[in-house]
Amino acid sequence: MKSFFKPASLLVMAALAGMSLAAGPWVSVPSTVDVSGRVVVKGSTALPLTNVTVRFAHPQASPIDMVVQAAPNGAFSVNFQPLLAGSYTVTAFDSAGRLIGGGNFSLIR
Repeated sequence: MKSFFKPASLLVMAALAGMSLAAGPWVSVPSTVDVSGRVVVKGSTALPLTNVTVRFAHPQASPIDMVVQAAPNGAFSVNFQPLLAGSYTVTAFDSAGRLIGGGNFSLIR
């Protein structure tokens, strides 16, 4: 029986299948601060070893941007200690300024 697929076409099919299984960019923001009063924002970008900007916004203050370099696998993590009580909006952007994701958390005192 002769094989329908050529070796080169098998490589292309395997590459396409791997691309469809890859996880896209994501961000995880806890809903409240931890026991130390900090919030840890974690995520992943499609651009490994590039800068990620994580913005923390509170309605009564200027936004705070924190820049962190993504790991070789694209993962990143940022620790933030909010000073004002209330709700915060978190957004993360890749090095090209594209939105990776975001979320909200609250500090209750």
